[in-house]
Amino acid sequence: MPPLVPDMSDDESTGESIPYDDALEAKRGSATKDEDEDEEAEEDVYTVEKIVSHEWAKNGDLLFQVKWHGYDDPADMTLEPEGNLLEGAKEVVEEYFRRLGGRPEKPQAQPKKRKSMGRPPKSTPEKMPEPKKRRKSRAETATETPDEEQVDDNDGNASDGTSTWMPKSRNWEGEVDSVETIIREPGTSNLLAFLNWKNGKKSKVSIELCYDKCPKKMLAFYESHLVFKDG
Repeated sequence: MPPLVPDMSDDESTGESIPYDDALEAKRGSATKDEDEDEEAEEDVYTVEKIVSHEWAKNGDLLFQVKWHGYDDPADMTLEPEGNLLEGAKEVVEEYFRRLGGRPEKPQAQPKKRKSMGRPPKSTPEKMPEPKKRRKSRAETATETPDEEQVDDNDGNASDGTSTWMPKSRNWEGEVDSVETIIREPGTSNLLAFLNWKNGKKSKVSIELCYDKCPKKMLAFYESHLVFKDG
């Protein structure tokens, strides 16, 4: 007779047993994970609501300004190449072309103008500013004479024996022979100089004008009247 086979429990025949509850929870966790991944995948899908405008990239690609569904902030709009929209938003692209009356054409590059090698343009000569007129002093204005010689009477002499003649030149050093004397005009504080001219005439002129026209003659007059005391 063959030997008897001893009875074996379920644990001994199948090895370590897996609790039923643990296996069920593991299965549920795996299903929940798959659902979360599906939801995340759905959230990553953006829907084109409309195309607002377009522009051309430097490489010649057509770019669309896209407004996405559910995003109303203009800052959320993006520039997308045409190839990115043909797969999932081809109808939106075609609708945009219909609004424009057809597919937009790429603008032609403007040829650069060649610089002319001709003569440079003539420059307009600048106008030189007119010289400013020198402002006359009070002494010159007071004793200014006309172009013709002035006389106080028919003889050309004033009542005190002096003439009103004065040369037209600006510098009198070569015209004055000497300064005869200096007096104070009666009733005023003005000083008048009696000048002897080399042409034989004598004139009475304001001291300020003499300082301007013949300063060396005035200095010679003062030096000739200096009085030195013995030390």
